[in-house]
Amino acid sequence: MARHLNSSPRMRRFLAWLPLAALAIFILTPLLSSLTYSFFRADGSFTTSGLTGLADSGKIVAPLMRSLIVSVLAAVILVVTLVPAVVAVHLWAPRLRSVLSILCTLPLVVPAIAIVAGLSAVLRSLASQGRGSLGMQLNTMLQSQDLPLVLVGTYVILCLPFTFRSIDAGLSTLPLRTLFESSSILGAGLGTTLRRVVIPNIRGPVMFSLFFTFALSIAEYTVAATLSINTLPVFLNTLSSTNFRGSITLSVLLNLTTWLLLAAATVSASRFGHRPNAVSEDDETEADDPAPSPAAASRKDAVTS
Repeated sequence: MARHLNSSPRMRRFLAWLPLAALAIFILTPLLSSLTYSFFRADGSFTTSGLTGLADSGKIVAPLMRSLIVSVLAAVILVVTLVPAVVAVHLWAPRLRSVLSILCTLPLVVPAIAIVAGLSAVLRSLASQGRGSLGMQLNTMLQSQDLPLVLVGTYVILCLPFTFRSIDAGLSTLPLRTLFESSSILGAGLGTTLRRVVIPNIRGPVMFSLFFTFALSIAEYTVAATLSINTLPVFLNTLSSTNFRGSITLSVLLNLTTWLLLAAATVSASRFGHRPNAVSEDDETEADDPAPSPAAASRKDAVTS
């Protein structure tokens, strides 16, 4: 039996695809069930009552806009701050690279609920200074429902372990010191070199960081719910008590959006990644031409003379 399994290519292909098929069934079954419940009645007729109820009430607009603004800000701030920091470490402080790696990996070790507990303690200490004090004003600004900056900072920290690895790996394939020295000889400053030379060569890691941060921020629930900030996932949870079909519909759409963003992040990282081993056509042509032998070279010199 074992010899038959080893000798049958069809059986080997079947066993290779079996875990993937089981994983696909495990993931797609709840999603398809939710889609069926969201858009089909018990009699099999198609319905959009869940989406219609959400659009008519208008209550989804504020949480949706808040989540979009927070997600975009978190993605932009993360890339704008992390890329120059990693470039500086690669150029001028390579010994601190391990220290930066450890610091950026800490959010992966510390649970999100522990980070929120620490944030809550800090915010309470600021609010305890009394009305009109600087601490109270800072607390109000950080937890503003219009623009909750505390969520932006928290999401940036939560995404650091994944985005740092991607950007650090992309920069490791570049001769950064040579690029910066060549740019400075040509009269370009640090900002110009970073914007026009370095970032185009790490488009893949940068785009991955943007998509990944946006996907994590727009679907995050624990931090926003603990801090009592009404984002889209928090609104989805409260909606289930009044409009269950609408909450399931919104949950499916949010889940699909997150999957699409993660897929876009993966594709962009692989498609636009820097390829250090790429060789130009001219270099390949020169490499293909055989080197002249010493005898041929001497005959050529004799003819020339």
